[in-house]
Amino acid sequence: MGVRGLTTYIASNAERYLDPHELHDTALVIDGDNLCIQLFVRSEARMSPFGGNYDHFARAVVEFFELLRKCNVRPLVLLDGGYEKNKLKTVRSRMLGRIQFVARVKAGSNRLIIPLLMREVFVEALRVAKVPFMRCLFEADNEIAVLARKLDCPVLSYDSDFYIHNVKYIPYVTVNHKVYRKVIGDEENYEIELVDKRKGKRANRVLAKQGEGVVEESQISESYYYLDCSLYTIKNLIGTENRLTPEKLPLFATLLGNDYIERRVLFKFYSSMKVGKVSKKVPVPQRRIVAILRWLEHHSVKSATKAVLNQVRERHRGVLLRQLQGAMYGYNCEECASYEYFGERMKLPEELELDEEVGDEEESNADPEEDVDEPEEVEEAESEKDDEIAAIPEDTFKWEPWLLEIYQAALTPRFVADLYHSSLYINYPQVEDIARPDSNELCYDLLKFTFALLKSSKKDTPFEVTLPEGVTFNPNKPKNLGLFKVALREFEDCDQIFDRLQLLPGNLQLYFLCLVFWIRKSPHVTNVHVHALILCLIQLQIIDKRLSSKSRDPKVFQKNQKSYLEAQKKSFQKPSHELADPAAISKHSFKQLTSAVTKPEAVLTYELTLPHFGIAERHQRRNAEFDRATAHTFAELQAVVLNLLSLNALLRHPLEPARVHELYSGLFLHNAFHTMKSRADPLEYVRGTVFRYSGTLFQIYRALYGWLVETVPDLVERRTITAKAKRQLRHKEVVKRCSKSHEVVENDCVEREDSSDEQLDEFNDLNNQFSQLLMAS
Repeated sequence: MGVRGLTTYIASNAERYLDPHELHDTALVIDGDNLCIQLFVRSEARMSPFGGNYDHFARAVVEFFELLRKCNVRPLVLLDGGYEKNKLKTVRSRMLGRIQFVARVKAGSNRLIIPLLMREVFVEALRVAKVPFMRCLFEADNEIAVLARKLDCPVLSYDSDFYIHNVKYIPYVTVNHKVYRKVIGDEENYEIELVDKRKGKRANRVLAKQGEGVVEESQISESYYYLDCSLYTIKNLIGTENRLTPEKLPLFATLLGNDYIERRVLFKFYSSMKVGKVSKKVPVPQRRIVAILRWLEHHSVKSATKAVLNQVRERHRGVLLRQLQGAMYGYNCEECASYEYFGERMKLPEELELDEEVGDEEESNADPEEDVDEPEEVEEAESEKDDEIAAIPEDTFKWEPWLLEIYQAALTPRFVADLYHSSLYINYPQVEDIARPDSNELCYDLLKFTFALLKSSKKDTPFEVTLPEGVTFNPNKPKNLGLFKVALREFEDCDQIFDRLQLLPGNLQLYFLCLVFWIRKSPHVTNVHVHALILCLIQLQIIDKRLSSKSRDPKVFQKNQKSYLEAQKKSFQKPSHELADPAAISKHSFKQLTSAVTKPEAVLTYELTLPHFGIAERHQRRNAEFDRATAHTFAELQAVVLNLLSLNALLRHPLEPARVHELYSGLFLHNAFHTMKSRADPLEYVRGTVFRYSGTLFQIYRALYGWLVETVPDLVERRTITAKAKRQLRHKEVVKRCSKSHEVVENDCVEREDSSDEQLDEFNDLNNQFSQLLMAS
């Protein structure tokens, strides 16, 4: 939700409010959506508008949780769900702002651009890292705070709300992504080492020591690994004198303004306050924070609420009171569904061995507020709770068990909650060409079908969108392939498509179904787009996995692999690129081919594909333009993937879920596309250039492309017309008009020169830079 100005205020007074902290040997409740964005930013060397480098991002997520595991930190991740109704106005405003931004974003912009599938890839990476997580029904902040209090452990986020919640809070930006080892000999001697994860303990570099340090292993009395960070607690804000009690903090946050209450509503209240002696160098938002803190010291929650209401017109007071109550409810809520959901995954391994009686006793001691004597000021505040204005919770909404199970496990995207709860879909804008129809338009029928599935069990309420006549949905039926076919019934050969999917490996079937849907529905897709996608798939799913170390930096890669590359090229023997039947692919043959890829083949090919991971120099200029048409076409594919992933989950996975981070990298795709589109024959270019060192990889490539051509026969005819080719066609039309105006007598020679586009393409070999000279002569 966010408390306006509070993060800046705390950061500018960090020495007062933040304490140094060593994070180790503890549970850690993580704000999943916030960490998702922070790690995405960290994974991007430079923000780009090309639709998400999901491979980089997934790797950053897994590596972060490896750091936590090294320090014996047990993470529990909570994810945001749908939007509450009273926040929709704010959401709409933000979406309009995002639309305006993506409409004018330049290639060289370094502002955050959130790609459509970022959150789905984050969940994929959590599964890879084997991290427990749960998706909340709505915003997760309150659930995070309550769970952390029950477990008496810190919260990791970068959200100003947690400066108000009574929790131990670690702001993500204070976390150092390096593991340290503290080695303690006795009270007077210890060492701090920087751990090099690539080497053993003996290679650790000593950064600091006290006394004589620890010379021998036998002298060690204790050692542990930790992450260096900063910790905030509520006492840092309210002070040791408790003049501002914790009960007042939710009201304090509300008065600063948040997503539920607009600041202009409280303008008269702000004007009536006296700031007191505060330096004029302090910005206005921070002066407001100081003023409200001082003002609340002399009020109870009840008197402060009445004082605020007295500053607005009488006809507005009821609305403002409900807004205040709703906002404050979130900070005071103690309901915690995640505690039961995570269950035994929250306990230490040694705790699992304890008997039930001891386990129950420890659980009863988990809440620090039950065993700590309250100061007198807090007890007085508690005594007047009956006189306070009661908070109003969000109206209750009953979820059907089957959907709750799927949704909490984050098997579906978060938008499903909005469809189910509010009959609303928020169209998340991507970087695309606004002159074209919206990139999500391809999926409207899929979205309607998903909505019909969600509402089909609501017998008493009529909806305009319903399942086709005679079709019923049993949500408890596993792998409901029949309904998946109903969703794609517009394709006359739907059954044949699903039969052909069985020829592919299980982890590719859903993705290739997305490709078929996208190719057939979008008029903008060419075979060059498809070639780029298959090359990207082979890079991420085969080449990357074959290499143990795969730096994306060409200089680093060349330095590390120079001698190996030279040796392999010397002993290189030209491979065979022949395949008996390009369309003959099966799960068995694909597995055989994949297993046959050797490390030398992977390394030599990676050297050739590596430039596709870098931002071209022409795009690094601040106001550089980029190909919005290509961005739009790939944005359409991402929309298709999101909707079919969701539909597949609701139908209990008739197809194996697709791992997007092993299939799609936006920057790689754009670079590969623009390299291939200038080639007369992309397939021949790939064979002779990209896979010159690997006949096996080319066979895999040609088999996958052959499968798509067999399924969508007109794909071969969909060609990209380059700017050069367009100029040639325009020139040809001019020549034709001129020849007609001069009434040139047609003969065999003229006919051959001006016959057709096919002949122009035949002689204009775009792989040959001298082709134009030959044509001119």
